[in-house]
Amino acid sequence: MPDPIEEFLSNYPEEIREIIGELRKMARSAMHGAHEFLYYDAINYSLGDSPLGRICYISPMEKYVTLGFLFGARLNDQHHLLEGIGKRARHIKIETLEEARNSAVKELVKAAWTHGADPVPKVRRRTKQGSKSRRKRRS
Repeated sequence: MPDPIEEFLSNYPEEIREIIGELRKMARSAMHGAHEFLYYDAINYSLGDSPLGRICYISPMEKYVTLGFLFGARLNDQHHLLEGIGKRARHIKIETLEEARNSAVKELVKAAWTHGADPVPKVRRRTKQGSKSRRKRRS
C-alpha cells in the first residue's frame, strides 16, 4: 500500500520534496513517539492519534516549506527564526536544504515536543464593572 504522505508530496517540485525529507528526518529524531499524519494539506506531528494534540506541522508550498508550531509563541527563540504575531502559533519559512539542516531549527522542534503537553495558561478576561444592569426588585 502506498504511503499517503509520499503520494501527497509527489505533486511538489524535487527541491521542496528534499527539504521536506530533511525536515521529516529531523522531526522523527527530535520527537520520539510522535504521531505523523496528513491533516489540512500538511504533515502534522502530535502527541497522540488525535489532531487536537498537534505540536507542529510541515506545510509544502511551491517555493518554500513552512515549519509551523501550534504553540510557538511559548518557545524560546534565541536565533529569531520564528515568524507570526498571533497569540499562540508561529512558523518558519524554509527555502533551502541548508536552512532545513540548521541546528537552531532542530532545537525549536525539540523544545516544542518537550513542552507540547504543558497546559496552556488560562487567560482571565476582565469584565467591565457595572456593565450588568442592577435593577431593584419590586416588592
